[in-house]
Amino acid sequence: MKTRDKIIVASIELFNEQGERNITTNHIAAHLGISPGNLYYHFRNKEDIINAIYSEYADDLINQFKGLSDAINPLDSILLYMDIVFQLISKFRFFYSNLPVLLSKNPALKKRYSEIQKEIIQKVSSMLQSLNEAEILSIKDDELEDLTCLLRITTTFWLSYLQTQIEDNPKIDDASLYEGLLKIFALLSPYVTDGARQDFENARDQYKALKQDALTQQIAI
Repeated sequence: MKTRDKIIVASIELFNEQGERNITTNHIAAHLGISPGNLYYHFRNKEDIINAIYSEYADDLINQFKGLSDAINPLDSILLYMDIVFQLISKFRFFYSNLPVLLSKNPALKKRYSEIQKEIIQKVSSMLQSLNEAEILSIKDDELEDLTCLLRITTTFWLSYLQTQIEDNPKIDDASLYEGLLKIFALLSPYVTDGARQDFENARDQYKALKQDALTQQIAI
């Protein structure tokens, strides 16, 4: 792995574990066992590193969301959406935990973020429309935009919400991520048609089981 790539991987790891605001370029260099000068050869500052990380995040996001429209069974698109959300939040926790602050400090990042989100909102809206057409969900035309927005708010700010509810420094683990995904099911539940209810509940039960498994593993540890 090239040094530049090692810096990105190490930065993601440290930002996730200790919080972006608590990590400096010196910490990253020390973690890798390289000199600060070597790091600055590849990145001018921490903002530069964060921009590179976001480019990787955006590429993952766009590539994975392309599959939403390829799901053979429209209900599978919900599960695919859940998997995408879980993987990205898990891998880039620090983004979701501190997004408003990161964007306010970095105009270039904010511009890129806004561009990507417009595309993602279109993808999620298309997913909901396909579920509507398949009579899995029953969404009125004037509710589609609001429901799309609520789904994006829930996925984007779930970790930030958790941090306001737990004293001290909350640990973001798999169980808390699955809890956030279950909130998506809660948002969609009122719109599920009678014909699709059983399949929808079976899908929701899968994520309840995953959350319980994660909690059980915590207790075992």
